[in-house]
Amino acid sequence: MFEKMSVEQYCQSLASSSPTPGGGSALAFVGAIACSLVEMAASVTLAKPQTVNGDADYLTRELASITRARKCLYKLSDDDAEAYGNIVSARKLPKDTDEQSKRRTAEMQKAFHKATLVPLDVMNLCRDVLKRAETRVLPNLSKYIVSDCEIGISLLRTVIKYSIENVYANTVFIRDDKLKNSLETQAREIVDSL
Repeated sequence: MFEKMSVEQYCQSLASSSPTPGGGSALAFVGAIACSLVEMAASVTLAKPQTVNGDADYLTRELASITRARKCLYKLSDDDAEAYGNIVSARKLPKDTDEQSKRRTAEMQKAFHKATLVPLDVMNLCRDVLKRAETRVLPNLSKYIVSDCEIGISLLRTVIKYSIENVYANTVFIRDDKLKNSLETQAREIVDSL
């Protein structure tokens, strides 16, 4: 959905009074932009094989992996909005009887769990691209295009750092302490691994 919008349309959608897309969607979108910068740096380098500071085939394989990650981040941008929509739908369920109240609570708990998984997926994916960019792409780039890759790397770090806030925004409502702690621990470990 958001992938098909122009940048202007997406920004207008973010700026609107609608709660979606929101911060989580925007972070996934920024992650996709970060991937694009790393891809561009690799593509520019590969366009002039004499500028490759290493193995061109290796760089080509890394480029393909990062392109796949970018496409996944587009989907995660949509998934974040959908996850919030599921929370809103669960909140609207009737709670007049004990049975209705139990069903509503169960649906809300499922929705908060699913909504937590989206930023975790964004964090994991961006961490993978970050490691590829730092250790596999950057050393093989033409020196004339390194700064673009470094900007992409910086954006990936930012996405990871702030996606943890979206994890916490959802786990605060999860009643299962074991699940809540597990999800929060996963998020902290990703940030700590940077």
